[in-house]
Amino acid sequence: MSWRELLPPWLVIVAGLTGIVLLCVSTKDVPVAPLRTKYGIVLDAGPSRTILFIYQWTTTKANKTGVIRGCSSCPVQGPGVSSYSGSPQKAGKSLEPCLNWAQNEIPAEQHSQTPLYLGATASMRQLNLTHPVLSDSLLAALTGTLKSSPFNFQGAQILSSPEEEAFNWVAANYVLENFFKYDWQGQLVPSRNGMAGVLAVRRTSAQLTAELEEEQQAPEEGVRLQLYGQTRRGHTPHLPCEALGCQCPLLLLFVLFCLQDQRSAKTVSNPCWPLTYSQEVQWQSVHTGPCAATDDTRDIPGPKEVFNITGSSNPRACMNLMQSLLNSSSSSSCSFFKPSVSSGLKPPQTKLLVVSEAMDFLRGTAPSPDLGQAVQRLCGMSVKELIRESQASLDTLVDYCTVSAFIFHLSTRGYTLDFDQPAWTAFQKMGDRSSGWTLGYLLSLTSSIPQDSPSFLKGIEPGVWSLLLILFVVLLMGSFLRISYRVMAKESSSSHRNSSVFDD
Repeated sequence: MSWRELLPPWLVIVAGLTGIVLLCVSTKDVPVAPLRTKYGIVLDAGPSRTILFIYQWTTTKANKTGVIRGCSSCPVQGPGVSSYSGSPQKAGKSLEPCLNWAQNEIPAEQHSQTPLYLGATASMRQLNLTHPVLSDSLLAALTGTLKSSPFNFQGAQILSSPEEEAFNWVAANYVLENFFKYDWQGQLVPSRNGMAGVLAVRRTSAQLTAELEEEQQAPEEGVRLQLYGQTRRGHTPHLPCEALGCQCPLLLLFVLFCLQDQRSAKTVSNPCWPLTYSQEVQWQSVHTGPCAATDDTRDIPGPKEVFNITGSSNPRACMNLMQSLLNSSSSSSCSFFKPSVSSGLKPPQTKLLVVSEAMDFLRGTAPSPDLGQAVQRLCGMSVKELIRESQASLDTLVDYCTVSAFIFHLSTRGYTLDFDQPAWTAFQKMGDRSSGWTLGYLLSLTSSIPQDSPSFLKGIEPGVWSLLLILFVVLLMGSFLRISYRVMAKESSSSHRNSSVFDD
């Protein structure tokens, strides 16, 4: 056998061995994160109703925290869970239709892996303070129903006011991309935006939450959260008046001020309420706790004395009365208006995103670049006009004027308030129209939810890949040329043999 016949097999052997060596020496395991969608369920047990939220995120996390991309919700039929204090089992039963809906929304194979949480807020906090036994029985009934579902129940708890507002703050900054943002390549990168403060003003409370500076020590009201590889410290200052904090609602404080301003009358005018609207109020229901803080003890009514409060629909008087309230001794001691230097939070220097149903209503019904004019227009609306503009209850609608006047006066006291609320638009795009605390709550919990183990692929360096490509191309070309040469040689030999036969 000549060397020409031995050369091609040896070339194939050498090329094959070279390829094997390169693949074994230069390859490495490359982790590939699974792109499976995960789900989480949070039930918001609020004062007037309960809503079940389903959040979605991919199993890939950003610095150990989930990136939530979608939300759907199911409003539970009936009142808030605290209304079932007389029959706790009905509270658990009321959740079943929405739990059944969630089973259809989430793939069956993921039911057992889907965490389920319930958080109760304002009304349950109050019930827990006044009737802790009833509160415990309600939570037990809710827990029983949730445990019987196919989901991975993680617990039911009553959130403190600072916790609720801290999760609101997390949610608002998340949708504003203040934690991270996407670069032009679609990759998650840390955001250079500062954290926005959040001013949540509701009928029952007004709370301000912002981030503490790194060098400042977190006070007791602070909430420490581990998010996207960084420790965030949201601070909700303790305010002795719930309107301005935690224990006495804003609207109750305002009604008390009206009563004290017109203490000799049995029928009291409320300029922030529309005409024809009225309520009967017992003195002891408003003159309690921090709401009763006053040095003036003249002509204090008896605890059982009843007053008829009627609306007079006087926008200018309403604005003036709110200003007098904020200047009075009943609110001057509240840290909302005199931020403590030691608290670490200086609201006048903090941009505050305003979260308020009243402001949402105001923008839709009385839009104006001048907030003061818009508030006065809202405060002049009649009962019929209010009902025509919204499906909310009348008792809720009539208080929007008071809440809006409160927010307006904050804007005149050095607070930088953001009324455009881009966060609200972002919440709507994601499907969470409630703009509640549930998103922030689940974000803070995703760090403890296990991430799926990544699969691995074999990878090689670009230079080695190019070398192997050239090697195998040369090998294929050489094999093709060798086959062509053998075919041509065989045909030539056959032709030569045939010509010799004919010559004979």
